[in-house]
Amino acid sequence: MITQLRKNFLKKSRRKRRDKIIENRAHEIRAGKVEMPLLVYQMGKVGSSTVTYSLRRNGIECEHIHRILPSNISRVRDEHIERGVSPKDERVGEALWDRLATTTEQVRIITMVREPISRNISAYFQNLKDFFHEGQVQDVKLSRAIDTFLSDYAHDVPLNWFDEEFKAVTGVDVYEHSFDPATGWTRIQEGRIDLLLMRVELDDEQKTKAVSEFVGLPSLRLENENVGSEKDYAKLYQSFKGAITLPDQYKVDMLESKYAKHFYNAEELLSAAEKWRSVPNG
Repeated sequence: MITQLRKNFLKKSRRKRRDKIIENRAHEIRAGKVEMPLLVYQMGKVGSSTVTYSLRRNGIECEHIHRILPSNISRVRDEHIERGVSPKDERVGEALWDRLATTTEQVRIITMVREPISRNISAYFQNLKDFFHEGQVQDVKLSRAIDTFLSDYAHDVPLNWFDEEFKAVTGVDVYEHSFDPATGWTRIQEGRIDLLLMRVELDDEQKTKAVSEFVGLPSLRLENENVGSEKDYAKLYQSFKGAITLPDQYKVDMLESKYAKHFYNAEELLSAAEKWRSVPNG
């Protein structure tokens, strides 16, 4: 009893400290008390945690962010409340929106992409507690996890993120800029935006080279962080990937999308289609 009370007290104390840190950081950004940080700004589960972790370990100030556009922040908050889940703390994103609206300073951004089906499954598991918050995620039955993914997950996030979030915030349309899948990364400089865009599938050596050149730190090394195979849902995650069958139309929607065709070549998309088992629509 005493041990549980102590755990609850420590958890509450950590939450209060974290809340204060976020509050102060949001205030500093909004008020212009700090230089505009480098933004690791992307949809979730595209390898951005590794980049953020490595940058911070090397003393580079950055913000890891998925949403800045107020309408998207509000929509996601409402979705969480509707499902009975505590909303994400988006105060830094809100502060960045205010800062970007009142400044002309250069903004450096690292963003990343990933094959959309793999990305959706990874993101679903990262947020599994949002769908099964009544118990431990490792206790979720495989069949229920598959059914919930197919019926309840927002599958169009990777297809729309650059149009409905990134372009709306930065003014940069990444689809207007060429991207060579064989290279796996590109740098876009448009107006005040200086953007490094990479595929998560890029090998570690090339990824490290691209990021170190972008930030001007030759000694930078990327260290893996937030790896799904190391999470409490790892066993279910592996079983899920081996068992799920996807409707043919789902694979078409994902792999023949503007997003997929811009960042991946035909051979890679065919390989992705063959990777995931499918069932006829009907």
